Amino acid sequence: MRQLTDRSGSVWDVAVGRESYGMQVVLFFPRGGGAICKSALRADTRLEAEIELDGYDDEELLFLLERAVPWESSLFPG
Repeated sequence: MRQLTDRSGSVWDVAVGRESYGMQVVLFFPRGGGAICKSALRADTRLEAEIELDGYDDEELLFLLERAVPWESSLFPG
């Protein structure tokens, strides 16, 4: 698990998760409560997802966070 501070100063815990259909995602948990967000990863397995997440710097994580959708939402529109 990693920690990230966004551009407004909010702190997030960041971890790998998996959708019910097997897709690997990065999950963003706001410290102090609030809506959990997710963004798709390219990885096919949990191990690959952990390696992918470890390779991201803070700017790349901010990019994913800014485009993340609520945890309950589909990653695929329509």
